[in-house]
Amino acid sequence: MKELYLVLKTSPEAYRTLEEIRAEGFNATVLSAESLRHAVDYYPEEHHFFTLRHLEKAEEISETILCLFVLPDAKVEEVKETIRRYTNHFRDIKGFMYSRAIEDYEGSLKN
Repeated sequence: MKELYLVLKTSPEAYRTLEEIRAEGFNATVLSAESLRHAVDYYPEEHHFFTLRHLEKAEEISETILCLFVLPDAKVEEVKETIRRYTNHFRDIKGFMYSRAIEDYEGSLKN
């Protein structure tokens, strides 16, 4: 098994890309995310900790979309090719992806 992380800059095209990935039969956990730089710049007051309360006050939609796929080894390249195709190799939709081996996996959820 492998985990594949995908980060896309939020846009209507990014959401359409996720729809296409789903239409091709793949599933992932999807989270809205902010970069640390953006989050700190949004709250210029001095603070030593960044908490969820800071996010609750945010008026903008999230800066990025974070997707976590858990895939059989044989499917990773297929998902990557789908992402490359719909993002035009990250030229049309800004972002990045990387994958890592999962050394110890157990559970009832499958792709």
